[in-house]
Amino acid sequence: MIKKIALIILKNISYFKLIKKHHDKLNLCSGNQVIEGYTSLDYNFSADLIVNLNKGRLPFKSETMSAVVCTSAINYFTRSRGQEILDEVYRILKVDGIARFSSQDLELIAKKYVNKDTNFFFEKLLNGKERFEGKTIGDKFNSWFYGYETHAGSCKYFYDYETLSSLFVSAGFKIVEKKKYLESNLASVDKIDNRKDQMFFLEAVK
Repeated sequence: MIKKIALIILKNISYFKLIKKHHDKLNLCSGNQVIEGYTSLDYNFSADLIVNLNKGRLPFKSETMSAVVCTSAINYFTRSRGQEILDEVYRILKVDGIARFSSQDLELIAKKYVNKDTNFFFEKLLNGKERFEGKTIGDKFNSWFYGYETHAGSCKYFYDYETLSSLFVSAGFKIVEKKKYLESNLASVDKIDNRKDQMFFLEAVK
């Protein structure tokens, strides 16, 4: 009963937020990221629209969005669910609408592991803590993928550009391109991209 009440409250909060702030650009799995001109969608209270993306469809009519961006989030879903999400992104985009996705790059991180890149794996954060948990590079590589001792890993699938682009092609996108950091047909890309040392950037046109 309590769970049902909580879900009703969440849906009402989302509804009133969306009425107050509606755009035809969507920041999917936004976390705490705020991009001016974009409606944010995530499963937390900071989002304009609170939605559990582990199941179901996106709550928008077909061909209503001019742009959808998703930063470092598609890897938190299984590959099959990732395909379903991209199918939905394709559905809600207008003709010639743009989707820009970025993800931690399996190929790039694997090269850093093979090359024993200690500068990357043993980097410390501003608070003095190590970026990745573990004593060895192997530990830290696994920490990046799966989590380590102090937290459970939540990533479900790890993409390189070739693999993620194949999902976009399967969804029906007519143009799928790999972009450089901050290279985009979208304005405000500097508010979208981050972590160029471990990410690849993909842009697709419906």
